[in-house]
Amino acid sequence: MADHVRAQIRHAIVATLTGLTTTGANVFQSKISALQENELPALVVSTNKEVIEAITINSNPILERELVAIVNVVAKAVDGLDDEIDQIIKEVEQAINQSEEVNTLSGLVKSMVLTDIETDGNSEAETPTGQATLSFKVEYYTQASVPDVSI
Repeated sequence: MADHVRAQIRHAIVATLTGLTTTGANVFQSKISALQENELPALVVSTNKEVIEAITINSNPILERELVAIVNVVAKAVDGLDDEIDQIIKEVEQAINQSEEVNTLSGLVKSMVLTDIETDGNSEAETPTGQATLSFKVEYYTQASVPDVSI
């Protein structure tokens, strides 16, 4: 059995963002434990709120889904932190939008659009960091009984 499409989307975003110039292989899914200093700068990908609406009326309706995918940028708090975070944000935006094939995660989703960026810092952590949270609206469709297949 395949993963729920939500999980497939997370995996696809991680694959798309792995290997960027600044963050390299430091791309994680829904990391719960604190990032170590040697893992910075990093990207942490998670899925958040999802709004679902039935667009057909039958026993197995087609569901229109709007998922919020989050890409957290985390970098060590050093001189030039804002510039480093902005560079990483630029690399993420370019990677996601480099082509229609990538922007639809190879057809898995209908669209993926950046909707919001928030920045913050954490000076209380063992390794002080700066952070940015990029929110993407991801639209995809499934049938109600088959949440592991995008249509």
